[in-house]
Amino acid sequence: MSEETPVPAIDIGNLAVGGTGKTPHTQYVIGLLRQHFHVATLSRGYGRKSKGYYSIQQTDPYLQNAETFGDEPFMTHLRFPDIPLAVDGDRVEGVRMLLDENPDTEVIVLDDAYQHLRFRPSFHILLTEHDRPYRPDMPMPAGKLREFPRAARFADVVIVTKVPDGANADESQWRYNLHIQPEQHLFFSRFCYEQPVPVTEAAQKIGLQSMKEIVVLTGIAHPKPLIDHLEQMHKNNANEMVCRDAINRVSTTTQELNIVKHYAFPDHHTFTEKEIQSIYDQHFNSAGNHCALITTEKDWMRLQSEQIRNIVSLLPVFVVPVQVEFLTEDQRDKFNQIVIDHVRGKETKS
Repeated sequence: MSEETPVPAIDIGNLAVGGTGKTPHTQYVIGLLRQHFHVATLSRGYGRKSKGYYSIQQTDPYLQNAETFGDEPFMTHLRFPDIPLAVDGDRVEGVRMLLDENPDTEVIVLDDAYQHLRFRPSFHILLTEHDRPYRPDMPMPAGKLREFPRAARFADVVIVTKVPDGANADESQWRYNLHIQPEQHLFFSRFCYEQPVPVTEAAQKIGLQSMKEIVVLTGIAHPKPLIDHLEQMHKNNANEMVCRDAINRVSTTTQELNIVKHYAFPDHHTFTEKEIQSIYDQHFNSAGNHCALITTEKDWMRLQSEQIRNIVSLLPVFVVPVQVEFLTEDQRDKFNQIVIDHVRGKETKS
């Protein structure tokens, strides 16, 4: 029998195995709700080495890392350090302890509780990737789903994520293809990549503007959108150089950023000393090297583990932050109102 919480509980989940963008959407919902309510967040902490219940405020600062909380929850904590965060594989027990520690909580945001049958959130947000929709896919091992597509009927909101520029976002067609019911809300979102941020001393000293080459390191399910973004950034930089030279006839410090290697590891991969040392030896063990290492926020969480920290600190590492945005302002405003109304106990009409 499923258990409910005494406060609204919003779950952001999916049917597919990884790669739909749960963490950026979870962060979007937290960022929205914290403007109006006392928010707390709970995750199972996938990939962590700890067991049982851990909360940020009850954990020794030395243990506040990705190994204790998981890369995605810890990344969320760093973005929202004032929001109570906990991890527990048992959502029922986790919610109870989280509320005991934070009695003023008005809403809980849950990362990936769609398949947790013992616990019943009050509101389900289901994500499906544009290029890998849950229909007509099948559960593993025949397909890439955790359960049959008919489980989508429990969702209050369905969001088609990672919509490429110029791609099909026809609501009626997607409703038909995904069998979305009239009472279910449908939205479309995409990733918005920000400028790379230096996260090591070596990166801060050198700066990306002096780099000519990029080595990309990822341990995420679907790195293609990031690679596409970096390649586009390379093209934009190259075009900018041509335009500046044609107009000003002067030299510029802007460099063409060429991706020389992409080291792609599985989702939530634990980077080893041997792997990082090999990357260092291949691309950075040279005094005249002008190469940057670019990775994701999620991967950066795992690159700070004690076993590899010393090697990583020698690298010029840049992180590409990612945000979620809806395709239109109307969609954004409607989604925001639906979520806020739910927490306030109201119902938003379709």
